[in-house]
Amino acid sequence: MVTTYSTDVNGNRVAGSSIVSTDGQHTQITRSINGRQVPAEQTTERVISEGPTGRVVEKITKRFDQNGTLASTDRTVTEEQKLPAGSVTRSTTYRGDVNGQMHEAERRTVEVHTQGSTMNTQTEIARPDLSGSFQTAEKRLSTAETAGNATHTDETVYRRSENGTLYPAVRDVSDTTKNGSQVVEKSAHYEQRDNQQLQLTGQTVSTTVKQPTGGSVSEVSLYGANAEDGRAHDNQSGLHLKEQQTVERIAGPGGSVTEIVTARRPTVSDPGRLGPSTKISETVCTGKCAGATP
Repeated sequence: MVTTYSTDVNGNRVAGSSIVSTDGQHTQITRSINGRQVPAEQTTERVISEGPTGRVVEKITKRFDQNGTLASTDRTVTEEQKLPAGSVTRSTTYRGDVNGQMHEAERRTVEVHTQGSTMNTQTEIARPDLSGSFQTAEKRLSTAETAGNATHTDETVYRRSENGTLYPAVRDVSDTTKNGSQVVEKSAHYEQRDNQQLQLTGQTVSTTVKQPTGGSVSEVSLYGANAEDGRAHDNQSGLHLKEQQTVERIAGPGGSVTEIVTARRPTVSDPGRLGPSTKISETVCTGKCAGATP
């Protein structure tokens, strides 16, 4: 079970959503307007068939409204096929309408090809248009190269424009380096703005150190095009430090894991200076948590 707690304006610990997991089923629980615990989303997975070259998995996703009443249901059937140098995964999602009838809503194909230390991934997502015909709505091209203790990843997302062509909408580039118990990750996020070329809109620098007790401590710096004071900055002014986070993962008895996130943000009076550290959230996982993110 995973429970996330936040901190209110008075510094009190307030319970938020919880995730309860059993074999093949995950239920996200939240609080209704009346304070009752109600389901927000529930997923159930089962293996339909499995063999040496792949398997077929069915996933049922149920979403509920604020009162815990069932609002929609998705059924996704995924066929995973192993290849000599990669894999092909084809998923079809069916979505229920107000009358309970299931209609095909999305087709997703993921092709992975590995050559030496390079892994290329191509993802194509198709959805029906107004006439009901399926068209490619999004395509993702990703390359991951590993050399020693360093990994470089570059992914570009192409989306369909109004005239039917695919254009580069988002690009994410990351470099990860491992050195003993320390992992350093630097990532950059690009977006297309005003129908122009991709522009750098955000950067993240993260340093994680594993602790002898089994936990870890991460120092994360978030940079963005706009400062937290809400004032707009032109593209020439570069990125600004928006937040510094400390993420501490503590291993507890019985395999439990607690994750505490604190953050420093620019002050209103002086956007160029970070304010005091404030506790943002505390997530507690009990049960089978070893190696999992709370």
